[in-house]
Amino acid sequence: MRISLLMFVVAIVFTLNASAMLGSKSPYKWWKDPQIAGELNLTKDQAKSIEKIFSSYKKRISKYRKQLENSEAVLRKELQNPEAKKEDVLQLIDGIENTKAAYTRTKVEMFLKVKDVLTPDQVATLHKIKLKFRPYHR
Repeated sequence: MRISLLMFVVAIVFTLNASAMLGSKSPYKWWKDPQIAGELNLTKDQAKSIEKIFSSYKKRISKYRKQLENSEAVLRKELQNPEAKKEDVLQLIDGIENTKAAYTRTKVEMFLKVKDVLTPDQVATLHKIKLKFRPYHR
């Protein structure tokens, strides 16, 4: 029982680490990329607005990412502890999941604000562009 729980938790930690590394290790300012901005027909005012939105969320997103990395490190260390208690490990996982939820919610809130700056056609084009890059972020 203890070994199967340990394997399950290790699998979760590996998945969290992989998604954290591939998901958004460094925020990509796509609105500053000339090719993407051109494909979207992004105006200078739109780019400035998006930059302002990004800047207003940057600290919170960085805080959650750092908190997630730290929590995962604590969990890894606890999993190596032969005296680790199931309840403590599960509590750590709950904390990680809560941080991931706050992190995701913050990124989605930011995207929704960015979406308000774009036209419906630009939003559709942006989704198509994101689909091209999706295999690299799974």
